[in-house]
Amino acid sequence: MRLRHIVAICLFVSCGQKHPEQALLDRVREATEPNPNAGVTDEPHLDRVERVKAEEFQQLPIFFVAARTPKIERFPCGRCHNNSLAMLVNRTAKEGKKAHWSIPLDHAPQQTMTCKTCHGEGTMEELMTLNGTSVNMNHSYQVCGQCHSKQLQDWAGGAHGKRLGGWAPPRVVLSCAGCHNPHRPKLDSRLPATRENPGEGKR
Repeated sequence: MRLRHIVAICLFVSCGQKHPEQALLDRVREATEPNPNAGVTDEPHLDRVERVKAEEFQQLPIFFVAARTPKIERFPCGRCHNNSLAMLVNRTAKEGKKAHWSIPLDHAPQQTMTCKTCHGEGTMEELMTLNGTSVNMNHSYQVCGQCHSKQLQDWAGGAHGKRLGGWAPPRVVLSCAGCHNPHRPKLDSRLPATRENPGEGKR
């Protein structure tokens, strides 16, 4: 009687354990399958990057854009410009000072594009679409994408532009103006950096 109990207990314990090959397969599966509780994130690398959620891309996984306004010196403009634009233009003309409206625009032919194409005639703290909708400076891609739709599609999908941090979530990217000067967007040609010449050289 006692011997039967011992055999039954041994069989029960051995049958309850996983076969070594099955245990190995389970470990491989756990390591390769996405695990929402795994905690892999790029947050520690992005803790100093102010960001906003990218808008109008519902068909894509959520991603973020590095905020532009914290990088603009003396933003918002009203901190310094507390008079009307007409008064400021008149005053700077008399004083001979440089001003925003004297920035050369090397973006498109003048008959196609002027300052008002993107800035409108309202507040200079916002951009303007071609149909007159105000756009926050942090979402400038909405203005750029009106003419550069292919580049906008590539940017939103991740084939164009610069991603900050690594490849773990959250995805945070630079906006168009993070790489391109909107008044002169064409980038200069450069040679790739090498060990011998770590700096980029112009062609």
